[in-house]
Amino acid sequence: MSQTSLQQHSADAGVAVPSSEHAVVRYNPDAPSEEWGWHGSWREFAPRGSTILLSLGVILLFLQNFTVHVSRVENFYFNGIALIGALWIVQRVRSGRKLRRATETARHAAK
Repeated sequence: MSQTSLQQHSADAGVAVPSSEHAVVRYNPDAPSEEWGWHGSWREFAPRGSTILLSLGVILLFLQNFTVHVSRVENFYFNGIALIGALWIVQRVRSGRKLRRATETARHAAK
C-alpha cells in the first residue's frame, strides 16, 4: 500500500500512523497535487466555461477601440491579441465538433 509523503515522514520519525482504512489517503503518482487540494482541469469542472471566458476577453479587447488613447498604437495590439483569441475560439469549436463526430461514428460502428 502506498502512503502519502506526510505519512511516510511521520512513519520515519517514529510517530504512530493510524491503521484504519478511513484515515489512510492513497497516493497517486500521476497526480501528486491531490495531497494538497483539487487537481482537476477546467474542462472537467466547466466544459464551456473557458470558451465563455475567452469570448468575454475578446469582446473586452475589441471594446478598447472606443476608449480614449493618446495614440492609436495600443489599438493594434488590442486588436491583434483579440484576433488571436477569436481564432483560438474558432479552432476549439471546430476541434470539439470533429471529436463529437468521431465519437458518434465510433459509437454507431460498434452497434
